[in-house]
Amino acid sequence: MAYSETYRRFCELLDAREFGVAEAFAERESLARPDDEAFWLTQVAVARLRAGRGEAAAEAAERAVALAPANRFALIARADAGYAGGRFEDALTDYHEALDEPRLAARARRSVLQCLIRLERWEEILRQLDAWGMPENEAFEARAKALAALGRDAEALALCARWLAAAPDNPRALWLLADLEIRRDGIEAVAARVGRLARIPSRPGVYREIYASLCRRMGREAEAVAAYDRLAEAAEPRVQRKQAFALAKSGREAEAIPIFEQLLRDDPRDMYVHTAYTAACRRANCLPRAQEFYQDLLRQHPEAKGIYGRLRRVAAAMAATPAGEETDDTR
Repeated sequence: MAYSETYRRFCELLDAREFGVAEAFAERESLARPDDEAFWLTQVAVARLRAGRGEAAAEAAERAVALAPANRFALIARADAGYAGGRFEDALTDYHEALDEPRLAARARRSVLQCLIRLERWEEILRQLDAWGMPENEAFEARAKALAALGRDAEALALCARWLAAAPDNPRALWLLADLEIRRDGIEAVAARVGRLARIPSRPGVYREIYASLCRRMGREAEAVAAYDRLAEAAEPRVQRKQAFALAKSGREAEAIPIFEQLLRDDPRDMYVHTAYTAACRRANCLPRAQEFYQDLLRQHPEAKGIYGRLRRVAAAMAATPAGEETDDTR
């Protein structure tokens, strides 16, 4: 099998979300092809990162960089793993170093900007954009966020207008615009405007999502839940996550708990959902359900070692609950 066909097969596995199989495939190739070991270790890192295994990805990428320090693709893999693990300074250094590879320059620039956003280095973002001479349409988000964070709201609002003219209904632009308009006009006025747009059936769901978020911020939980209920028809995990939090906060734990469970089946690493789920189960007096759920989740995801800690905390909470107090009315 030709080398290009081998790599094509690896990419097909990634596209099919067969990340474990792709990782094993790349590991075999790294052992079978000593001359290309760094390349295939880089692909091991890519597969692990796609599977959400950031630390394991970093380990493979470190090995690849050690074997081929000049390989910018390995460096990008290490940077991506660092970014995923919250090591933004380390990732920033690697992304900067990768800027000299023409095939990676555009990607590295975008990643440098994302690191600077996470580090909240707003002045540096503006200096970097000016130094690169980056076209405005490639840097809307970074520049607008920097201007907004620096209190240059008029410039940020004007930039958001140009951003939305170039990319109508862009979700990131709309979220930032809402925050800027709240600072200018107040949350009630912005909620009223967004609410009118959210009621137009032809408008994308992001308007309803922003409206629901504004309702939550104003303490109008019932309206927020109603908006999330309409959005949930799209079955997007991001929307379902917000819906579950809104339901739990409004005292509707019985409806929130099954949604939390589905979210955790899809992503057992989401610590915020874990925390909200166990708290909802405690309030709803159904900790035995949480214990049973976590035991089942551990069987499905034996690699997710953090579930053991969740089980211990649930067991401790059950032990601290007076006998006979637990009732499960959420099934």
